[in-house]
Amino acid sequence: MSDYPIHNQMLPSQDNVQLAHAVAAAIGIDPQVYAYYDDNRENSLHILNCIDPMDPKSKIYCTIGLSDYPNEIEMIKGVLKNIPIELMIAGNESSDKWANILSTAGFFVTKNKWTCQPGTVFKNMIDMYHKGTHLKHLLFVEPVMWQEKLEQMKLSNKKVHFLLLIPISDAECKYREKHGFDALESIFMEKEIDITNLNRLSVL
Repeated sequence: MSDYPIHNQMLPSQDNVQLAHAVAAAIGIDPQVYAYYDDNRENSLHILNCIDPMDPKSKIYCTIGLSDYPNEIEMIKGVLKNIPIELMIAGNESSDKWANILSTAGFFVTKNKWTCQPGTVFKNMIDMYHKGTHLKHLLFVEPVMWQEKLEQMKLSNKKVHFLLLIPISDAECKYREKHGFDALESIFMEKEIDITNLNRLSVL
């Protein structure tokens, strides 16, 4: 794959440059990487964006370097295990803030030590950028549509797990809390929701 532009002054490490190339080759075309900063411009996070080859009106975004930070998940018998992650989101023209939403979620991991795994919800992330939207929360799921290609990536110095962020409504969030993540995911699969559309109707 040819080189692609990395915008803003702060450059990712060589490991993360390799990661960006591997992710871009696996999921999209015309890749670019931008550095996003928190409100105080004290912390930054690189975001890869590329065009979805299956839908040119949509883009796929992925954090680059989030896996350098701890994501300690409680395992059997309360043992904590660090599961390095990168976060992804896919979005169409229903929002021009997809990368900002993704970077904000990433900053809660790097700065606030929030952890995430399939079934996790970060509440009100989208409402920060789209006041009053009915899809205001982010649900974390496995990126099934790209899983095989992402799992085939060969990185020299680290193993990375990927999580896809899906916008969900209050009703969908409450359903997950009452019935569990698997039950909500089954409904999403049955209804074949458009995860790229911030204006999709709530299924509940």
